[in-house]
Amino acid sequence: MKKIPDFLKEISERENFSYFFHEDSKEVWISGHHKGKRFDLLVRPVKKRYIKVNYETPDERRIILFLSEKDALNRLKKMFSKEETVEIS
Repeated sequence: MKKIPDFLKEISERENFSYFFHEDSKEVWISGHHKGKRFDLLVRPVKKRYIKVNYETPDERRIILFLSEKDALNRLKKMFSKEETVEIS
């Protein structure tokens, strides 16, 4: 897990989010306000292979397990993209 901490640090600096990286466990925490809602995000490796992402707002909690860092990074980039996305059912 090398690219995710760098990406989240860059986002945190740009958006003034709180950022914390735990060196031993490789966990990354960020929190702040995004799209008008307070959020907390925890990203951590699981068994050196998987990436677990916890995204919490006051209204909901999402826990996602990714099979690779690349997949997790792509999802995080979508979450913090500047453009608004519309879900079509």
